[in-house]
Amino acid sequence: MHHLKIECHMASRPLQAGRLALVFAGLALVAGTHPAAQQPGSVRGRVSIGIPITARRATSTYSRTVPTVALAPESELRHVVVYLKDAPHTTVAPMHAEIRQEKENFVPRVVAVTAGSEVDFPNDDPIYHNVFSLSRVKTFDLGRYPKGQSRRVRFDKPGVVKVFCQIHSHMSATVMVFDHPWFAVPGDQGTFELPAISPGAHQVTAWHERLGDTTVDVRIDAARAVTADFVLPVPEQ
Repeated sequence: MHHLKIECHMASRPLQAGRLALVFAGLALVAGTHPAAQQPGSVRGRVSIGIPITARRATSTYSRTVPTVALAPESELRHVVVYLKDAPHTTVAPMHAEIRQEKENFVPRVVAVTAGSEVDFPNDDPIYHNVFSLSRVKTFDLGRYPKGQSRRVRFDKPGVVKVFCQIHSHMSATVMVFDHPWFAVPGDQGTFELPAISPGAHQVTAWHERLGDTTVDVRIDAARAVTADFVLPVPEQ
């Protein structure tokens, strides 16, 4: 295994593996008929998010406020999507995802699906919500509906769809739609893997809902894995 350690300092739900596993299995089956030099490799790694924390530091004559850095809670990693930026268009099976409305929040706030997938928006709050989006990729307005009801949206085109509630302006979520299978939401420990990638030079992007995205170059060798670790710090104010 080749290891390429990359730390990216930025300025600027979990993946439904059950269905995508069929896609990767098919790719692996095809690769098995090719010479070893043409067999796909993979990218695996870990994502960490640093957050600045202001702390008081005392000396013999005075105390001062200094910034320190700590890691964001693991739950924040669920708002990251890692994907192959230069991936070719591939026919992939649709998925099913869910973004619930709980305590005046969208849960989860970020989901990643394939084009043609459907996302449910159930309301678990004892109040009305009105889910909508004005994104160019997908525009919709689900209207007001009470607790216990759910509405569904089909996302046919790849791109980023920002979702809001017309009643509660602080509520927001993101649906990332891909026309290929090379994407993943990191696990609880920040780990991810993008399998079955063709050998050669590629770009891998880690996107965060508030931090934006950062992209690194990787070199995939046949039948081998390369490691790319992302460290995404919050810019100091």
